[in-house]
Amino acid sequence: MANHDLSKQEALDKAEAYCARAEHCAADVQRKLYEWDVSSAWFNEIESHLYDADFLNDTRFCHAYVHDKVAYQSWGRLKIQAGLQTLHLPSSAIREALDAIDEETYLSNLRSLIAQRHNDPEEKRLRFLLQRGFTYEEIQKCK
Repeated sequence: MANHDLSKQEALDKAEAYCARAEHCAADVQRKLYEWDVSSAWFNEIESHLYDADFLNDTRFCHAYVHDKVAYQSWGRLKIQAGLQTLHLPSSAIREALDAIDEETYLSNLRSLIAQRHNDPEEKRLRFLLQRGFTYEEIQKCK
């Protein structure tokens, strides 16, 4: 849907509403601004305002992303880290969020995945778990 006549204030209001509904990162907002056909000259100004008003917060976003990927998709640290890096988030925010993972829940997820795949050949199960972002050492620890 093209919004060629969207003013800067309207784009800013729309971006604020978008960020107020759920945690988003700057890349998500830029994608939305592009979809809304907002002038690219306003992108940096809108993004800066969203950071200043705390609608965007890299650390908060990383924590929410990590929580959701561990709790709902049972991803391993490596896959989560790769997902966050593709969003060009600060390494310090990524590391802090990864360090906050509840180890008991994390290993419980891994054990559950291993149990779900108990009928698979060892090589196939290992490949599946590695693709989910778990390290070989973590997998061996939970066997």
